[in-house]
Amino acid sequence: SSTKPLRMLIMGIPNVGKSTFMNMLLKRRLAKVGNEPAVTRMQQRHTLNDHMILIDSPGLLWPKIEDPIVGFMLATIYAVSAKVVVDEELGEFLATILLARYPDLLAKRYGCVGEDLDSAGVLEAIARKRGCLTKGKGGGLDREKAAKILLNEYRNGTLGRTSLETPQGYEPVV
Repeated sequence: SSTKPLRMLIMGIPNVGKSTFMNMLLKRRLAKVGNEPAVTRMQQRHTLNDHMILIDSPGLLWPKIEDPIVGFMLATIYAVSAKVVVDEELGEFLATILLARYPDLLAKRYGCVGEDLDSAGVLEAIARKRGCLTKGKGGGLDREKAAKILLNEYRNGTLGRTSLETPQGYEPVV
């Protein structure tokens, strides 16, 4: 037929699986994927069949993130580079949300229990459970390492199905 093939653009924020989705549709691994933002640097076109072309795009974000909570959420899911935020701060941010929405998950996975538990206490519980100690005299709890554990387990899905926000928003939690 003389009709042009249908062109479909896959787009979204960085590091949400656009290239993985495209590879699944193509049933072969053509698009490079990675667990970090900015793996896809420019549009990539791939022919699905004679009638369809898939276009993979780099992640899109608005130029300036005004709301710091939105910035923390994007860094938590690694849609923006987490290098701009200290892991311990990001870990405490995530712990605050998980405490409010998924306290049973934290209790089961890390032994975090107590009505007076806060985000710092969650990181300390993780550090105790995983043996994260600072080097040197005294060997205190390494909250930075515990934060990295929490963030990695959240990002790779070990913590299960969770959400940072609801349709109602995030104000009541953070």
